[in-house]
Amino acid sequence: MKKIIYLLSALLLLSVNFSCKKFLNVEPLSKLSGNNYWKNEADVESYDLGLYRLFREASMKNVLFEIGDTRCGWVRSSVKNYPGRIDFDYMATNNLKMAIAARADRSLPGYEANAINEWFQLRSRYDLIQKWTPFYKVIQAANIMVKEVGEMPANVLTSEKKKQYIAEAVFMRCISYFFLTRLFGDVPYYTDAYNQEALPRTNMVKVFQNCLADLGAVKNDLPWTYSDPTFRGIRAMRGGAIDLMMHMNMWCAGFDPANATNYYNAVDQLGNELQDIGVDQQKAYRLIPIEQTYLIMFGKSQEGLFEVQLSDNTGESVADARYKYSFSVVHIPFFPSDRPYSEMAYKSDYMKRIYPEDGTDKRKTIWFDENIYDESGLWQFYKFFNRAALVQSLDDNPIIFRLADAILLHAEALAELGRDGEAATLLNIIRARAGADLFPANPGEGKIKDAIFLERGKELMGEGHHFYDLVRTRRILDPKFTPNPLSFSAFQAGAWTWPIDPSATLNNPYMTLNNYWR
Repeated sequence: MKKIIYLLSALLLLSVNFSCKKFLNVEPLSKLSGNNYWKNEADVESYDLGLYRLFREASMKNVLFEIGDTRCGWVRSSVKNYPGRIDFDYMATNNLKMAIAARADRSLPGYEANAINEWFQLRSRYDLIQKWTPFYKVIQAANIMVKEVGEMPANVLTSEKKKQYIAEAVFMRCISYFFLTRLFGDVPYYTDAYNQEALPRTNMVKVFQNCLADLGAVKNDLPWTYSDPTFRGIRAMRGGAIDLMMHMNMWCAGFDPANATNYYNAVDQLGNELQDIGVDQQKAYRLIPIEQTYLIMFGKSQEGLFEVQLSDNTGESVADARYKYSFSVVHIPFFPSDRPYSEMAYKSDYMKRIYPEDGTDKRKTIWFDENIYDESGLWQFYKFFNRAALVQSLDDNPIIFRLADAILLHAEALAELGRDGEAATLLNIIRARAGADLFPANPGEGKIKDAIFLERGKELMGEGHHFYDLVRTRRILDPKFTPNPLSFSAFQAGAWTWPIDPSATLNNPYMTLNNYWR
């Protein structure tokens, strides 16, 4: 694998530091770079790649991807075998306070033999999620890049290259706001390169609308893919921007119901653009055969639309392996130690619902072992690994967006528009790839909307989407879709959000926290 060398310049390192005096404060450019920066394309390239490094650090230093599957979900801790992972049960019941403060109970049998007890002897990694500074570092750096690249003379950077670099910066800014808003709801929004003002929180729908306008203006300046395969998926592409816009529109539809039809129509248009141009004409993307799912997870496949580059072999990784959901769903011989059980399992009634015992679906046999319905930790989830290799790779890239996700989002929007036949056609593209029974598989399967929701839960399991799908569709209120539903009043009060670290209020009289968690 070719190593991508992230040459993060002194300008980027300094520009993303926050002043304790003012919210999102930065030093004047003259103090950062003198007259020696933004002089050539090499400067821009190194700064641009630094954005991706900052994003990797923001998204990988905690358990962001894991909570998308565990929170209010169907998971349970393998308590008998790994008492230190009681945090899974806290997350499933939305008990964030206990998850944040979690410690392994030393009184439980087998604690000292627990292969992962060292992790819980430290402060819980969940507390890191409360601190939004890492994502604002990406945003601030992206804003600076948009301004400085825009001002570079034409004899230094061609108009085409300038547009692409600006589009990449806008994408990185918007995907950072996407992560922030799904976590915290309303967040401070700004696009000024050198903002020095204290800012209040902006309504989340407005944040998404602003991002949609910004992305709509630049997405066509991004390539559908890269001629250099080492950049495919890990660097902003037009397909990734389109999928991000689809997600943002679906969130707006959930929280701005009066205008939901407009948002669903926008998703339909974006989905058609992705299919008609990105898939059919450009042939930039395609669904990978289900037997080769591990190639998607390894990264840089034609199904990937945006992902985080990780490679233990080339040093492009993070210090703590806990960021990986895949770490918790395998045991020997995949896990390189004497671990006879997985740390986490799914409730059997949920697994039987999405994988009926008498149903046909290759994912059931390719992704899982014969213990698929077992809750004790005997089960294994092979989706992220080359099962034939009998080894857990540390090089699988966390997938943020891929083509199957976009197809199912498109199907969901069509179903919401009452175009059930078209929605079923898209749903069945994913089912056919998996060799699964096509919709409707049986008269009792239910409505198309629920079938698409459950298909997303099945197809994207372990990729961090399930909780957020529950929230934006309001199914988090329905015990049919989560074993631990929120009450309407709790939802309205912000029980779906994450606590904001109190440090956000320092020197900012306009800042408020998420009161539900105070």
